[in-house]
Amino acid sequence: MTNIREYLNWNSGYSAINREERNLAAILYHVLLLGDNLGRFLAVIQCPFEVLESEMGIFLEYAYLRDLWSQIKDNGTKRGLILELLNPVNTQELEEMDAAAFNRHFGAVPKPSGAYIQSPGRWSVPRYHKTIQDNDEFLRVSMFKWAFNAKPDIVIHASRDQGVCIEAKFKSGESSYPQQATEKKIFQSRNLGYVKQTNVQEYLMGDLLGIETQFVFLVQRAGQTSKTHKSFVWTDVFKVLDVSDVPGFMRELISSTES
Repeated sequence: MTNIREYLNWNSGYSAINREERNLAAILYHVLLLGDNLGRFLAVIQCPFEVLESEMGIFLEYAYLRDLWSQIKDNGTKRGLILELLNPVNTQELEEMDAAAFNRHFGAVPKPSGAYIQSPGRWSVPRYHKTIQDNDEFLRVSMFKWAFNAKPDIVIHASRDQGVCIEAKFKSGESSYPQQATEKKIFQSRNLGYVKQTNVQEYLMGDLLGIETQFVFLVQRAGQTSKTHKSFVWTDVFKVLDVSDVPGFMRELISSTES
């Protein structure tokens, strides 16, 4: 029995056709760590921040909120953080609820815990749709939930308080929230518009983390731009970076951004 590669007479490697944006982001991450490539890249995007070597860091699949939440061990601190940032209309009631009732109010999945306050990333839109009536509060809760699950492709910390947030696009365009069909119907029933991915990232970096951020889109073609953020073409970025020391398959993947 033949296999698909034999049937298609495909003799090239996977790197010749790979279209995975996360893989391309991983290659850029690797390249930025070599030599003076980080400085070259920051010059291309006209980064306004000074790099402090003692605080600088480059992070792939940036999950700061998720990991910061995991450091909080006290239920009172978790509850207080949520109520302080969301300011719900029934704050006093929520302050007095036990953990299970508090988690149930926000629709925590797979089921409300009675032992600890669950991460906002575990909240369920269809469930808190039933408990939160006010549209403004419903949207605030949704943004909070999405921010806890958001993972920008690459974030470069010039310092602890300033950074660059990179969204790596190839064939796809900018996405929006909510993403599931059932959740979209809920937003439509409330006459609420969808929220752009870039808006969630701005909320994550600025409002929740307090990090002054330059937002950058990397795209395949000049016309494939973000309406809100600076966009740069992959080929233009890689042209100024030194990729001489990367493996051959990476150079092949980099060249594929030209097509």
